[in-house]
Amino acid sequence: MGSRCLKGRGIILGGRFENWIYDLNGDETLNGFISAEGWEEAKLMNAWYEINKDTSVSAMISDESFVIRLMGIECDESGHYSSSRIKVVAECDF
Repeated sequence: MGSRCLKGRGIILGGRFENWIYDLNGDETLNGFISAEGWEEAKLMNAWYEINKDTSVSAMISDESFVIRLMGIECDESGHYSSSRIKVVAECDF
């Protein structure tokens, strides 16, 4: 299988839809980021990360089932803008 790239918006985590952006690249194992923009979305992502940072999480991304590992989070909070970005490793969940 050749290298592939998944980019888009919308992830299902534990049966709940999140309007987060994903950007993943790789072969069978994909590396990349999921991100959220805006104060409320970033705050939600930060809280979700804190709850799930030590576990693997099942996710549906681009109509494919994955198990993702959370590798770290970057937050940008300024006076007018907020965003969060989580580094992930995603493996197909066959």
